[in-house]
Amino acid sequence: MRCPIPGNPWEWRTFYLCAGGMGKLSDFVSKGVRLIVVDPESPGGEAHGADAAATARGPQPRDIPAEEIASPPPPPARSGVAMEIEDFGAVYEEAGVTIPDHGYGVDKIAEMLQGKRLSSLSREVRAQAVLAALEAAQVDVKDVIADAVRRDKALDAFEAAKERELHELRAKNETRVRELRQEMETLLTKINAEIERLKAAAEGAEKAFSQLQIRKRREEERLHEVVANFVEAPDNPITAGSLQGSTPPKPSA
Repeated sequence: MRCPIPGNPWEWRTFYLCAGGMGKLSDFVSKGVRLIVVDPESPGGEAHGADAAATARGPQPRDIPAEEIASPPPPPARSGVAMEIEDFGAVYEEAGVTIPDHGYGVDKIAEMLQGKRLSSLSREVRAQAVLAALEAAQVDVKDVIADAVRRDKALDAFEAAKERELHELRAKNETRVRELRQEMETLLTKINAEIERLKAAAEGAEKAFSQLQIRKRREEERLHEVVANFVEAPDNPITAGSLQGSTPPKPSA
């Protein structure tokens, strides 16, 4: 029997019943991921009052065993994807997460739930319609959930890898900062020592120059006294007691 393709929101209900209801979901009993849907075969689940009955009865949890969900490939210890990535497609690709062969991954289901025919309906009715579509396509809902779980684990692994990178970068940079500060202190010590040496050399030269000036005046006085024996004072060519040249200015500290 071929089920008619739904043309309006209520026809999804007919499509759901035609496709066989929630058949396989009733076998999912174990701890693991819980899918909350409304079972149309339970009391109060008639087609004309599904939303009202679901609201009064509340969502019914259905357990999907953890072993039914395939584990993703081991996540890489390091990630080559940039931390600033906006689209996580590269993260999924790096983790080896691919769309199921039948094409019904979590992204496709999200598109179905957000479509014009379902987006305005309640969560329970939307879930029923999508489950019916999956039944008709012979796709197990656990494949969709497994795809979501693999992607979630890939995101967790990506976050963990980037957190390790952050810690490693911080530790590396802190080490380099300490090295640079040590180098700066060593260089500063060397520069200060060079400055003190230059200042001491300048002060020594200045002191030596002052001593030279004293000796020069004494020598000029001696020469003046000798020449004064032969030449009168105004005509004595020796400038006794005067300083020839100028004293170099002291360098600023």
